Amino acid sequence: MNLIYVSAILLLLVITQDAYADSPLSAMNAWIEGQLASSQSSLSAYAFLMLGGLMASLLPCVYPLYPITASIISGRSQNHSSRVLHPVTYYFGLASIYFMFGFIAAVTGGAFNEVLRLPLTNLLLALLFLLLALATAGFIHLPGFNGNSIGEKTPGVLGTFFMGMGAGLLSSSCVGPFVVSILVGLASQAGGIALFSTLVAALKMLAFGLGLGIPFLLIGLFGVKLPKSGAWMKYVQWALGLLILYFAFAYLEKSLSGYGLKPESIQLIFFGALLLLFSVYMREGEQVDGLPRMQRALFTLFAVVGGLVLAQGVFTPATTATSAGEAITATIATETKGELTWYLNRADAVKAAREQGKPIFVDFFAYWCANCKEFEHLTETDRELIAGLKNVVLLKIHDTDPEFKAYQNDSRYPELKVGLPFFVMVDADDHLIYKTSDYTRTDEMLLFMGG
Repeated sequence: MNLIYVSAILLLLVITQDAYADSPLSAMNAWIEGQLASSQSSLSAYAFLMLGGLMASLLPCVYPLYPITASIISGRSQNHSSRVLHPVTYYFGLASIYFMFGFIAAVTGGAFNEVLRLPLTNLLLALLFLLLALATAGFIHLPGFNGNSIGEKTPGVLGTFFMGMGAGLLSSSCVGPFVVSILVGLASQAGGIALFSTLVAALKMLAFGLGLGIPFLLIGLFGVKLPKSGAWMKYVQWALGLLILYFAFAYLEKSLSGYGLKPESIQLIFFGALLLLFSVYMREGEQVDGLPRMQRALFTLFAVVGGLVLAQGVFTPATTATSAGEAITATIATETKGELTWYLNRADAVKAAREQGKPIFVDFFAYWCANCKEFEHLTETDRELIAGLKNVVLLKIHDTDPEFKAYQNDSRYPELKVGLPFFVMVDADDHLIYKTSDYTRTDEMLLFMGG
């Protein structure tokens, strides 16, 4: 029966998502974005913000988190008298991340988002998720994450709260069209830091997070049947550890792509690090208890990572940026995806736009950005979008390109200080024609492309 609950929820998500793109909900999306960025505060506004969060939870890239949530709640609710405690704790942990987003955006004016974009910050997050994965699998003990001891004790609610925060952090990369709107609006509001305005900003994001977490809460409450605990729970722990390990890879990819590494190289580094960790762990021998073995293996891995970070900072040539710029101007750098060819240098795109009398469509791209990749897939499969993109000059700016920073500092594009994806259309003289952070608004894009 519980399988029916899960199936029904997922079916509802799919049906609603299919109706989302071409229905009045798309217009409601724009209205909600306006509410997010406005300074008004009312019960109806908060209700619609919760609705906006629920709508955002219907985006396809959020779906993989649902079975992960079911597994987490199932594993952590074992041997607990209440089936409500862990699902509700997980739900509020998820929503708390968005409360923090709103608070930080109001206080810092978007500066904290710059910190979150730093490769080193994402490397630290990757290491944090690695620790969470090992704790879930029972290899190490984190206070408050597990129970009093690994194995038979009931996992603590504090750990469930932290895992909910992790789910909120991961889902934030998928719901960019909504989150970017509120963070840009809050960061650009004048008047300095005031207690009331800061609280309003935080509560707005909390309302959004509570709406986003509703499917997670329903799956936790009704979609999980909890069989009796036993030896099989060890395998569940390992499976959960692997799922969380994927989160670590996602942040490692985000970090290393900031240093200019390609996805295939990042995959090799990730599996190489796991191999090093496993090798050191096995080398200790079974005569040493599991926890000290894993601690020593982690110390070795962290020492290697720290040494590489130190070497990168010390040995990076000071002339790298200059030589890279010279290399770009020497040849016309392009990238072909499907039927479309993208310029990778703004000067080349501007020259082509003037020669052809066409506007320039700019796609700000990052390998770690899930929605950037979704749009890239659309540019290879959506025939109508492909036809429209052939009417303009295409320019792709990677987040690691020197030109990306120049666009970030342009006052017309505060969205780039918050996150990706982001799309801009300008003429050859750099006059802004259109911009959006929502990759699903292809109909709007086509209107400006003449498609």
